[in-house]
Amino acid sequence: MIKDFLLGLNIFLCTLFFAPIVFLVGLFDYNKNYTGILIRCWARSILSSSRIRYDAEGLQKIDLSQNYVIVSNHQSGMDVILTFALFPKPISFFTKKELFKIPIFGWAMQSAGMVKVDRFNKENSKKCVDDAINKIDNTNLSFLNYPEGTRSNYNDLLEFKKGGFILAVKSNTPIVPLTIIYKKIDSPIYRSDATLIFDKPISLVNYDIDKKDDLIFQVRNIIKLNIEKYFNVKIQ
Repeated sequence: MIKDFLLGLNIFLCTLFFAPIVFLVGLFDYNKNYTGILIRCWARSILSSSRIRYDAEGLQKIDLSQNYVIVSNHQSGMDVILTFALFPKPISFFTKKELFKIPIFGWAMQSAGMVKVDRFNKENSKKCVDDAINKIDNTNLSFLNYPEGTRSNYNDLLEFKKGGFILAVKSNTPIVPLTIIYKKIDSPIYRSDATLIFDKPISLVNYDIDKKDDLIFQVRNIIKLNIEKYFNVKIQ
């Protein structure tokens, strides 16, 4: 209970401090480099003040001049914060449009380049993808995608949905497979240890929409093998 309260309080306080700054800077930050730095500081402030320990493998494989679609497993609400804290480039992702109505916080998300999604209008999905492609083409934003669609168990991996892969193929943006590994710790202070494994980016040169299933299999298999290796399990 103590660690959950501490984390929630720190998220609230850090967001209260950073959101107005992100909003104002984002109005003039067309490439989203500076808002990316601010959001990275927001995420690291939350993790540091909550005494959450984390590290990364494979960041040397990331080309800072290139935009990416980051495809990750999804296990916790902390996934986004950890990825923002560690990935060395500004990040956007698809999020429900209702959040954009929250004063200051919602304005900051829009100013930072996040993309609205109407969960009740499937016809809007094409517009969302087009908006994301426009941001990839005209800013330094990379896109974070959780193809499982919901959270999975720490030692498991659900089937992947195709949305993020269609975005990558249509925008010809390399995919970075990301595996998030949590190590639970029985402590009232430390919530968990987390390691983020960034695998080598996958070029989309040899892929088109007709080959998206092959791409999905390749990326899922990379993440699956990382989870199997760490937890010594077998995943379907």
